[in-house]
Amino acid sequence: MKSHLLILISAVFLIPFLGCKKKSFDPTGKSQADFIGTWTGSISTFKNNKVIKETGTLVIYNDLGNNLLTGILFMKETSVFHEFQFVNGTMYFKVENSDSASPFCQNWNLGGYAVFSETSKMDINISGNECGDIGKEFVSWTGSVVPASVSDDSVQYYNFATAGNSSTYRVILKNGDSCQVQKQVSQASANYLFSGATSQTCGWAGQTKTFSWKVSPAVFSFVNDSTLGFKSFTFPINARPGVVYSTIVNHDTTTVTLLDTNLVMTTPAGSFNCMYFKYTEPVNSGILKVNRTAYLWLNNRFGVIRQEVVNPVDSTDVQLQVLLSKNF
Repeated sequence: MKSHLLILISAVFLIPFLGCKKKSFDPTGKSQADFIGTWTGSISTFKNNKVIKETGTLVIYNDLGNNLLTGILFMKETSVFHEFQFVNGTMYFKVENSDSASPFCQNWNLGGYAVFSETSKMDINISGNECGDIGKEFVSWTGSVVPASVSDDSVQYYNFATAGNSSTYRVILKNGDSCQVQKQVSQASANYLFSGATSQTCGWAGQTKTFSWKVSPAVFSFVNDSTLGFKSFTFPINARPGVVYSTIVNHDTTTVTLLDTNLVMTTPAGSFNCMYFKYTEPVNSGILKVNRTAYLWLNNRFGVIRQEVVNPVDSTDVQLQVLLSKNF
């Protein structure tokens, strides 16, 4: 009788605990939209007989036009990756090779996946060959990130082409004349293309020069902007210092080289931390074709801060333009 009573009492005590079993987290319910945003955390790998750990920020956004996601990983180096598949709550991606001409990067094949391990915690896995001495390229990065808040004035990615944004520059021409140029972004399409009209006092034919830029978090291109270049140029957020990026445009080769990642430039509009680029383009100068060389100070939040042209090609070509004011 006593044994039956003990069993009954034990069963009564167990009843409240039967419904308290913790449900396991199911990541398959997550959608692409859940990955979009700013994250912070760390990843680590074992390489060259030691554990390497890096901490930083991850920004994920919708790469408009193809319904896929793009991510920018800001750690010791800046890396960009592109989603190629999304299955059952897991995002699969490939990592860009930002120095494909280097002999140390010829075996590059980094890729990976991201999946939620908790409601607000994302696990990152990146593996494959990266740049390095032959035979030492393979890495397997693992880690996790959680949501982070980033204010507009401290963003690390390109974020300056919003309709209504206006910037005014003081311009010095090759002939020594001084004038002003104002650029106002008037509209944006669905694939990060922004356009606007350039008003100016420089006496250029037509009085206006329409500009068209592509400004995504990972890329700034002046697709058409004759005050900055006669040809189109692209300045990637993951450019490596000293690497020359060459592009063939209508049989002409243009180059872009990142010289510095954090150069302070002071102008009448304020002081700005800038990425500092050198770029070249073949252009016609009379009956000759010359290689026009220019330097660009670029702030990720406020855009073009300063431009210097080493060898302007005609008397009304820009030699210098400096940011005077902005409305954002």
